[in-house]
Amino acid sequence: MRTSLDTPGTLQPLIHWSSADAHPLGDDRIELGQWSRHQQHLAHWTITALLVAAMLLLGSAWAQAATAPEARVDHGPYPAGAPPADSAITVAVENELLRDDAVFPDAIDVTTSKGIVTLAGSVNNLLAQERVVSIAESLRGVRGVISLVTVTPVMRPDEDIRKDILNALLEDPATDSYTVQAAVHNAVVMLTGSVGTFGEKKLVERIAKGIKGVSEIHNNVTIAYLASRTSAEMAGDITDRLQWDIWLNGDRLAVTMKDGAATLTGTVGTVREFWRAFEDAWVDGVTAVDISALKVDPAERDEARRKMAFAIKSDGEITKAVLAAFHQDPRLKGSSPEVSVEDGEVVLRGSVGNMKAKSSAEQDARNTVGVGSIECLLKVKPKEHLSDPDIAAQLKSALFADPLLGDYSIVVAVVNHVAVLSGTVDSRFQKAEAQDVATRTKGVTMISNRLKIQPEFSSLYAEPLNSDPYPYLITEIYDATPFLSDDQLRVHIEHGLSWCPDVGWGEVKVTAVNGVVTLGGTLKTWLGRNEADRVALQCGAHSVINHIDVEKGGWWW
Repeated sequence: MRTSLDTPGTLQPLIHWSSADAHPLGDDRIELGQWSRHQQHLAHWTITALLVAAMLLLGSAWAQAATAPEARVDHGPYPAGAPPADSAITVAVENELLRDDAVFPDAIDVTTSKGIVTLAGSVNNLLAQERVVSIAESLRGVRGVISLVTVTPVMRPDEDIRKDILNALLEDPATDSYTVQAAVHNAVVMLTGSVGTFGEKKLVERIAKGIKGVSEIHNNVTIAYLASRTSAEMAGDITDRLQWDIWLNGDRLAVTMKDGAATLTGTVGTVREFWRAFEDAWVDGVTAVDISALKVDPAERDEARRKMAFAIKSDGEITKAVLAAFHQDPRLKGSSPEVSVEDGEVVLRGSVGNMKAKSSAEQDARNTVGVGSIECLLKVKPKEHLSDPDIAAQLKSALFADPLLGDYSIVVAVVNHVAVLSGTVDSRFQKAEAQDVATRTKGVTMISNRLKIQPEFSSLYAEPLNSDPYPYLITEIYDATPFLSDDQLRVHIEHGLSWCPDVGWGEVKVTAVNGVVTLGGTLKTWLGRNEADRVALQCGAHSVINHIDVEKGGWWW
């Protein structure tokens, strides 16, 4: 089995092992200096091994139900109270990969055993590899993900890769002051240096992943906290983060601290939540996070949703939680956005130094329990006084270095610090990536994204010539999202929602008229409402009218 050791400090090389070998996990505790979330997509064998062991003890009924003859094996709804069959999970993952325009689905093979999804194949960059894994992690019923997906990037000189990484760190407004170095050998990157928080360490790795030609990253960057903290302070911060994170149900998780190391216990419903909890535990002062006792049980989560109890959060509590999220976000270091809350409606005021900080502040607020809506009035006031030509030159360089965009002719113009992007790309994902690159460019205060999306795939079809019995194969370009009738579109969306852990089956009413989808019904969370919107667009809706109501006080998930 080919896998990778996933730990929070340095990245370990790939390990080859079989059932006859000693177990490669060793100490289950994840130590600072021994682990980095290097290629999270490749590293998920750690959780998978733990989940398999837990499943043998706690989930035999799950496995039996998943393989029972009466279980539905299609990609649609499955029997209430029963887990989806492995075959159904496999089809669901394949469908999600097919609908996602960030990956080539034919390059990825999917198998499932007892809720554990194994992905195999090859992609050409780390961001696509990460995307494949995150898609599988987000589906209902998935208990773990093993990624055997390899990265075969475009060939570039190591020195060019190294220079691009250092330049990207220097030109990013959040990392320009970090003391980080990079070494590259055969497209494998070694990051060293020191930062102040786990979030900053993650950010350095994310920027390195976004450079064309990188096949692997070893993150040896260390964390040097500015002050020591007591175990009680750290445990309190972790508990708060878990409970205020809209993607989690923090009340079902417990935290203990010893010698700077945090231990998480309890149950989450998806692998995505597992990693979310892990990241939430890295508050200031934490030197290790032990997740060996944290379990993933989709059935328990669904049962908990049905018994959900509401808790109204006061405006003062919400304000405090949003400000705490800002404190943990490396993108907002040095910024002090003002937060006011009235009846759950958040208003952000003040100024930030760049567009990425503005969007990060809005996303941090959106991920906070109790937030109903957000009005972002933040102003972008760059600290650097750059000319339009300098901004344009840096943006062009960043777009060219991006592995998702470097092969496309994106035209850049900057007028009065407004970045105008034009040209063509293959997908909405690439269009969004280009805009994200622009938000991270110093000096940009607004973006006009005029990129057009063109068909991205081609197929072969047979066309006979006169009476010739042997047809010629002709390449035909076609849109990746074929035209669907309104009934087909509605069914696609309903099936997509059935695999979304944040939406219960039948809670959302879907109608479609000429490709315009209207969503109705009542959900318990804003997260579910937003996810329903995303699923509808991903399934092929031309546009979405979201009339879903959210129950007052529905804050769990």
